[in-house]
Amino acid sequence: MRPKRNPEVVWRVEEGMRELVWDRARKGEEYEDLAVLTLMIQGAIHQLNLVGAEVWTRINGINTAEKIAREVAALFETDPEEMERDVAQFLRDLGEKGWVILGASDASQGARWTTS
Repeated sequence: MRPKRNPEVVWRVEEGMRELVWDRARKGEEYEDLAVLTLMIQGAIHQLNLVGAEVWTRINGINTAEKIAREVAALFETDPEEMERDVAQFLRDLGEKGWVILGASDASQGARWTTS
């Protein structure tokens, strides 16, 4: 699965917050409830914490869910298999909200190159 962001979602990383929250995380301080990234869709505003922001910024229609999970697991020095399950659930939740488009496997996308 190669998730991509819904183009109707407007988003931004909150200035200075990513660095501040990463600093707290490195010190072992609480950081999970701090907003790092803001999303706006259909007039509603939503915020993601550091982990959600790290996943969101990697969603581009190219990265697979597995690659995103591996990168985020390495950032947080956590179990890659557990992160893969968590990222898969997070992506399903975002898909249900309409914030991301969850495509099927690459095989269902058909050929990328054609000859004439």
